[in-house]
Amino acid sequence: MEQDKTSNGEIDLFELLQKLYERRWIILGITAFTTVLAILVSVLMPKTYKAEAIVGFKNINISEIQDGIKISIETYKDDDLKDILKTIKVYPLGNSPGFAKIEVEGASPELAKENLEKVIELINKKLFLQKIEEINKNYNIRLSAIDQTIHDITSGNKTIYDPSKYADLVTEKGQILRWLQNPEFIVLSTEIQTSSKPVRPKPLLYTSVGFITGLFLGVFVALVLEAIKSRRMSTNHSRD
Repeated sequence: MEQDKTSNGEIDLFELLQKLYERRWIILGITAFTTVLAILVSVLMPKTYKAEAIVGFKNINISEIQDGIKISIETYKDDDLKDILKTIKVYPLGNSPGFAKIEVEGASPELAKENLEKVIELINKKLFLQKIEEINKNYNIRLSAIDQTIHDITSGNKTIYDPSKYADLVTEKGQILRWLQNPEFIVLSTEIQTSSKPVRPKPLLYTSVGFITGLFLGVFVALVLEAIKSRRMSTNHSRD
C-alpha cells in the first residue's frame, strides 16, 4: 500500500511537472514581463542619495530631537521641509555619549548635503524655540552669579580662593556667552559625507523581486488554466 501511495505521488508530481512544461511559454512570458517591468521601474524611479555626519549635541538629548522632528512633520506648513524631515534618521553612538549619527536623503549628492545642512539649521534655530528661551533664562541667571563671583575674587573680597576654580568660572562664562550669541543644540563633529551611488532604487533587488514574482505568478496562472482545462474535459466526458 505504501509503495502504491509513493508511486502515485511520484506519478502526480511527474504529471504536474509535465503540465507545467506544456505551459512553459505562459510561465516564461509572465516572468519576462514582470522582470522587464521591475527593471523599468528601477530605472525610471527618482534616484535617492544619502548624506550623513557625526554630530555632537548639548543641552538636548536624542529622544527630544526625534520627538521634535515628529511633531514638526505633523504641524509644519512648508511641504518641502516636511519632506526633508521625513527622511531624517538619528542614531546614537553607543561608544561615544554625547554624539550621534544623522542621515538625510536628497535627489542628488549635492542636494542631500544641502538638506542635511538645512536640518541642522532647523534643529538649532527653529524646532526648539521654547527650549532655547528656557536655557537662555537659566544661563543669564548663572552668568550673573559667575560675574559676581569673579568680581568678588578680583576685587579682593575673597582673600582665599582656588585658582583652578577661577579658571573654570572663566571657561564656563565663555561657553555661556557663545551659546547666548549663537544657540546650537547640535554641531558637526565630522565633515558631511555623501553617497556617490543612489541608495534607492536598487536595480538588482527590484529585478530579483520582479523575476521571483513573475515566476510564481506564471506557475499559478498555468495551474489555473490546467485546472480549467481538466474541469472542461471532465464535464464533457460526463455528458458523453
